[in-house]
Amino acid sequence: MTERFPAVLSRLCQGALLLLALSVAPAARGAEALRIGVLDYLGSEHSLGHWAATEAALNAALPEYNFRLEALDLRQLAAALEADLLDFVITNPGNYAELEYLYHISRIATAEGDQPVASTLVTAGDLEKLSDLGGRRLAIVSPEAFGGFQLIWAEMADADSGLPGRVELVLTGYPMQQAAEAVLDGRADAAVLRACMLEELKAADPQRYAPLHAFALKPGQGSDCALSSPVFPGWPFAKTRATPPELAKKVAVALLSMGGDTLWTVPLDYQPVHELMRKLQIGPYVRKGPVSVREFVADYRDWLIALAVALAFWAIYSVRIETLVRRRTRALNDSNAQLVREMAERRRAEEAERQNRRELEHVARLSILGEMASSIAHELNQPLSAISTYAQGMLLRLSSGRAEPEEMRRAAGEIADQATRAATVIRRIRAFVRKRESQMAPVDICDFLEECASLYAAPVHRAGVEDEVICDDGLPKVLGDRIQLQQVMLNLVQNAVDAMLDTPAEARRITIRAERRGDPDHGAGVCLSVRDRGHGMDATAMDHFAEAFYTTKPEGIGLGLALSRSIVEAHGGWMRAEAPGDGPGLNISIWLPQEPNA
Repeated sequence: MTERFPAVLSRLCQGALLLLALSVAPAARGAEALRIGVLDYLGSEHSLGHWAATEAALNAALPEYNFRLEALDLRQLAAALEADLLDFVITNPGNYAELEYLYHISRIATAEGDQPVASTLVTAGDLEKLSDLGGRRLAIVSPEAFGGFQLIWAEMADADSGLPGRVELVLTGYPMQQAAEAVLDGRADAAVLRACMLEELKAADPQRYAPLHAFALKPGQGSDCALSSPVFPGWPFAKTRATPPELAKKVAVALLSMGGDTLWTVPLDYQPVHELMRKLQIGPYVRKGPVSVREFVADYRDWLIALAVALAFWAIYSVRIETLVRRRTRALNDSNAQLVREMAERRRAEEAERQNRRELEHVARLSILGEMASSIAHELNQPLSAISTYAQGMLLRLSSGRAEPEEMRRAAGEIADQATRAATVIRRIRAFVRKRESQMAPVDICDFLEECASLYAAPVHRAGVEDEVICDDGLPKVLGDRIQLQQVMLNLVQNAVDAMLDTPAEARRITIRAERRGDPDHGAGVCLSVRDRGHGMDATAMDHFAEAFYTTKPEGIGLGLALSRSIVEAHGGWMRAEAPGDGPGLNISIWLPQEPNA
């Protein structure tokens, strides 16, 4: 079966490279032998032929060594590394992440221009989407296969956490085309293949593989092949723990200098692979023993935050209701004889209401900060990492006696700049969450929007959302409490991000605009608008817009927009929602009167 795959042109190229290797063989007979373990997923002939150009180029570039490829499956690769029988390894990203943890191999180059590292779901039936796999048989080569199962496992878990448990796995083993054969023979309803393998099978034997077609596709992955998963970094060329650093450096230079059909580039970042394996709890991230409190909190963090917020609001609401009942009963009993006392009690009730509102605003700010916590941690981690890097570099130069005053001064300046950056982030967070009385002051709208952008930039970008801020020139200042207005803007931006969770990545965009606008009843002012491209609101939701305790979010409590509207109205303005006329989504406008002295 494996003889069908290499095209005629590929065979000619490989033949030429093999002749080149044979031509230099006499000179290399006395050379040091080096073994390169190659992951075998389509049969040894295909694996050795696919990387033959790399073998020939290394032998030509480094004639003092004799490089030899060895096709090994997953378990054979692990056994060879355990026994220190290999000098280098070429494998897929998932297997590399596990071998890196277990046997301390390290990548020195990444394949470039090769087939994309992704997975394709194929079937001969009427399956169309991932959810159709529920209750069906899925052919895979191995549970440890990165492109042959784990990428699709992650896609199924993202679509429905219970879906992997409803799919019956049919193990076929290597070579990978056996998974496709299982579908054609009726032993499975679908199969997981490596990216572009379906196209290769159909090119090699159109009649045999014509019934197969891909499903659950992910467009826009930058490949001509049908893909059912995102694309990950290419196959790495790694050195083993026993390989001398000088030899690894020579091989890396030779790989980066290769030409022809097989190209290598500098080693890429394999953090996405580690994140996927950590999410699936496989490989080096498999859990052993009882689950710790930290792991439990990490698994159910969102639910715990939602529960804590719900309990906090329930407690506040219960206390408020109980207080109002007592006050009204006492007021009714004493109303005929103690009118003055009733008036004083009313004033105290109004003050308590204002205090409750301030408490609700503070809790809402903490809730917004909780949703942004991971992004804020990421923002702080960047300057702290930079400070650590510069400090370590200064220590190394001082230890080696190569410390130049100018270089040390520049490094110290960089450390100071990064520390100032971290302090700025912390200062803004403290100002945002601090409990305080309202402080009305003139606010420059353009400066205000720039300051808000620094707070919501991290969660917006991590959600894959593009934000655009348009602020007209010469806008008058408005009189307001800057922290309360920040709370309103952050709440609207967070709602816009949540509304675009199901929007295609290329269409996720938020437009924030500030312009001069007059109001017939209130005079001159400034209008702020937040426009998203999400699912929008239906007529029922529009009728209840910004109504307390009404929400369209599954886990929402319906106080964010209500508090935002009360803050805007307390500033003498209004807040409205409308369906945009140029596409899907929602446009929320906030009007504020200009400062009286402007």
